[in-house]
This record gives sequence, C-alpha cells and structure tokens, in this order.
Amino acid sequence: MAERKVTAATVRARQMMMGGVVMGHVVGFTVIGLALAMGGPGAALTAALGFAAVVVFYGIGQALEVVASEMASSQGLILVLVSYVVRVVGIAAGLWLLLGLPQVAPLVSPPWLVASVAGTVFAWVSGVVLVAARQRVPVYDNEYEPPAVQDDD
Repeated sequence: MAERKVTAATVRARQMMMGGVVMGHVVGFTVIGLALAMGGPGAALTAALGFAAVVVFYGIGQALEVVASEMASSQGLILVLVSYVVRVVGIAAGLWLLLGLPQVAPLVSPPWLVASVAGTVFAWVSGVVLVAARQRVPVYDNEYEPPAVQDDD
C-alpha cells in the first residue's frame, strides 16, 4: 500500500485543533473545579456537561476540518457544513434531554452551565487563533529577495 503524504494544510489544521484542545481543557477544568468548590457537586456536574458539549462540538468539527483539508474544496465545504448542522442539532437535543432528566434537573445550575460553555468556547477559539497567528503559510509568506545590485563602474 502506498504511503499517504500529509499536506501542509493538514499539519496546520491539526496544530490549530491542538491549540484549541489544550486551552479549552485548561479553562474547562478550571471552571469545573471552581463550580465544585463554590457550588457543590450539582454545579460541578452542570459545568462538566457544558464543558463536554463544547469539547464534543469543537473536537468533532475540527477533526473533520483536518479531513476536509485533504478533500476537494467543494467536498470539504459540504462535509464541514453538514457536520455543523448535525453537531448543533445533536448536541442541543442531547443536552435538552439530559438536563431534563428527573435525576439531573434538580442539580442543574444555569450560571455554571453558561460559565463553562462560554469559558470553554472562548478558550478553544483563542487557542486556535493563537496557534494560527504563529503559523507560517507559504502562500502569504513570500521569501525575501534583495534587489539586484547594479554595478555602475
């Protein structure tokens, strides 16, 4: 079987995904810890559910972007857009069902849900942007060529 060559676009997409994973987890776990310390187990459970929803949403989405970066432009775009709709509907339905369970509903703390979702989203996107800002994209980074030296003698 022939070895598959990984393109620069795929490498950059993976790097951005890892930036989001790291920063999202740092902030998400911090919010869960704060929820546990300040609001108890119910608040921590709520924060963990919000954190998990964001990680699943962005994790699947960015993993598919890595795959899409190897596809033809129109196919990659269709894959990413369809996955977006499926992820939004699926995660929203899952959270709605889970948070509505009689065993879970009394423990739900809306402020901690908002804090964990907002914090994790902000951190994930910030991680992606920080990595992307430091990447070198050859199409934008032309090599410097000094002007030709003219000999006037």
